[in-house]
Amino acid sequence: MDDHLFHYVYILTSQADPTRHYTGLTTNLENRLLSHNAGQVPHTAKYNP
Repeated sequence: MDDHLFHYVYILTSQADPTRHYTGLTTNLENRLLSHNAGQVPHTAKYNP
C-alpha cells in the first residue's frame, strides 16, 4: 500500500520550550518529523527539537 495516499495532521511540542506548539499537515510523517528535528523548517527551527 502506498503511504502517500494518507494525509497526516500533527502537533509538535518543543522540548526546549514546552509552551510552543506547531501544527502541520504532511503525506510523509517520518520525513517531516526528521526535517523539523534537523532545523530544516524555518517556522520551527529556532525551537527544535
